[in-house]
Amino acid sequence: MQLPIKSEEPILDITMEERLAKVGAKIDNLIAKACGVRDELKEKVSELKEKEEAARKKGEEAFDEFKLGLDSAWDDLNEAWQDVKGGSERAAHKLKSQ
Repeated sequence: MQLPIKSEEPILDITMEERLAKVGAKIDNLIAKACGVRDELKEKVSELKEKEEAARKKGEEAFDEFKLGLDSAWDDLNEAWQDVKGGSERAAHKLKSQ
């Protein structure tokens, strides 16, 4: 099997060693490019992890604020319910006493 190599020299005019050297050089070039891309991806992954952590932290803070408001509203609702319950009991007592 022959590897297609774009070359200005006819493929028959170069030795096997020369062909292997050219293919080796291309492989080295591809490896260098792959390493560069890998490094870029590592940086992007690191940036995304930082953004994810910041978003998680903000989400937790927002939820804590929401929960405080919800707890406060629940307490107010419970207090109002107790007022309604007490009022209805007093009204029922007045109706029974008449």
